[in-house]
Amino acid sequence: MKITILGTGHGTATECYNTCFTISDDKDYFLIDSGGGNGILKQLKDAKINVEDLTNVFISHKHSDHILGAFWLIRIISRKYIVDGYEKEHFIYGNDEVIKALRDITKILLPKKFIKFIDKKIKLVKVKEGDSIKVLNHKCTFFDILSNDVKQFGFYMDIGNNKKFTFIGDESCKENTTQYVKNSEWLFADAYKPVLMEHEKDKKYRHSTVESVSRLCQELNVKNVILSHTLDDDLKKRKENYTQVAKKFFNGNVFVPNDLEIINI
Repeated sequence: MKITILGTGHGTATECYNTCFTISDDKDYFLIDSGGGNGILKQLKDAKINVEDLTNVFISHKHSDHILGAFWLIRIISRKYIVDGYEKEHFIYGNDEVIKALRDITKILLPKKFIKFIDKKIKLVKVKEGDSIKVLNHKCTFFDILSNDVKQFGFYMDIGNNKKFTFIGDESCKENTTQYVKNSEWLFADAYKPVLMEHEKDKKYRHSTVESVSRLCQELNVKNVILSHTLDDDLKKRKENYTQVAKKFFNGNVFVPNDLEIINI
């Protein structure tokens, strides 16, 4: 299995695409988040991934930089049903807020000839805490990260040999979610800056940092961590700086990818 990093940027980033990635096994792909616009189409093209191969998509929460790319995927796939006689079903998973947002967006912005494929061919599937699906022939279980902002879900996937891949989104890990992170072979976490600034430390800060994620990995016996979701200002020295900070708190392997990098898991 491999991870293809389609984007690594925070919502305001302009020098890279917003954070999203695929997990794949041969020609089967599982897309996690979709970025904030039709840039997803270019990233997929550059990664040599066909839109029609994305039969399973998970959107963690309804913030624009995570969900709006899914609108473009729905548009492209719907057109294929009409023009190309395409028939394969697609599934988009998300919590109730995500699914409602996708229904609202598509209803407002898509022509009726495309909307008719929603639920008929493009299944918008609500998931709850503890729900599981089979994707890439592996069990994938969703959980609520108890966000301080909008409802946000993560997941863990059994990747074989009693190992798991875990995704916890872009907020600091709450006590109830540590059970899902513990002993992960791989953890994908958003960390949009290395550490909190002094003036931020007393606030109920939303986004996770390199330091907070790395401390978590060390505490919970994670083997490999992938850090993403960064600002334009960090791009030139991101790999070096983020890895250096992470290694202060975590003894495992640290990956700080650029857009379109591939990581074998």
